[in-house]
Amino acid sequence: MPEGLEAEIYAVAAAQVVGHRIISIDVDERCADPREMASLVGRDIIGIKRHGKRVAIVLDGARLEMYFAMTGRLIVNDVAPITALEYGPVEERNEWDRLVVVTAKGSLRVNDPRRWARFTLDPDWSTLGVDLMADEGDLADALSASRHRKISTKALLLDQGVIAGLGNMLVDEVLFHVDIDPRRPFSSLTEDELTRLGQQISTTVSELGGRGGSHTGTLHPGIRRAHAVCPLDGTPLERVTLAGRTTFFCSQHQR
Repeated sequence: MPEGLEAEIYAVAAAQVVGHRIISIDVDERCADPREMASLVGRDIIGIKRHGKRVAIVLDGARLEMYFAMTGRLIVNDVAPITALEYGPVEERNEWDRLVVVTAKGSLRVNDPRRWARFTLDPDWSTLGVDLMADEGDLADALSASRHRKISTKALLLDQGVIAGLGNMLVDEVLFHVDIDPRRPFSSLTEDELTRLGQQISTTVSELGGRGGSHTGTLHPGIRRAHAVCPLDGTPLERVTLAGRTTFFCSQHQR
């Protein structure tokens, strides 16, 4: 699934259809109920909301959430704001369109070769934690509230109920730069480490957002595929599975 930074790129692009009225909507029945989606025809698009990895089209009287999964891409007015995903093809095919929203002045499509995308009316976001783009103080408060949890630090940061929007690459990048071993129990972190962790999340999100996404960090996909050495100290990077996700870190400086 796109991480919070990619969801933000999609949300900004989707804003192009705000103020337009839906004149037709088509959806793959394996991704949503076509009858529910048909009820949106004739409604005005009044805004776009994003929280964490979730993006929703706000209509008069309803919200339509677009869940992109790992290979779903948003295409607005025939332009893809993200040209390729790490786990998806570069090209797009019409038969991969899972949602097509047409207005009098443009269109919005979700193209997904694997049919993992899902579309939900009036989703419940109440269980989501603070957004990854929140200010440093709010991030620190969210981490402090979870400091008793004994799960791995990697698993804690992936918990969308703590900080919404952090995904696999962002978490590895944050922990790499804050010198914390992703395997450490979160409850073992000191006050100083929690403070630095909140600061690093804010810094990493800001820097990688400016570069174009979660794939632009030091531990970028090329480094991960090559099983390369640590760019800081030359130690071979470790590769383990934590919380069901492939995790890369340096055992020399991450403690």
